Amino acid sequence: MPLYSYQCNTCRHEFQQLVYPGDVAACPSCAGTDLEQMLSLIARPARGGPAEVAACGNASPACGGCSGAAGAFG
Repeated sequence: MPLYSYQCNTCRHEFQQLVYPGDVAACPSCAGTDLEQMLSLIARPARGGPAEVAACGNASPACGGCSGAAGAFG
């Protein structure tokens, strides 16, 4: 399921939410549905398994890679 970034036009809260087919996103702060979908960066997955992510020191899949990982991401 896609993860979308939104900004609520009612309370201006920014958040990310998984949106399933047929669902309507709602603001977790005010429950409003007047939302603006924002551009979000696409995370680049590691080429290898968890060992390469551990070598980087950043276990977040949203990291997108780092240059200090001795070629772990490339």
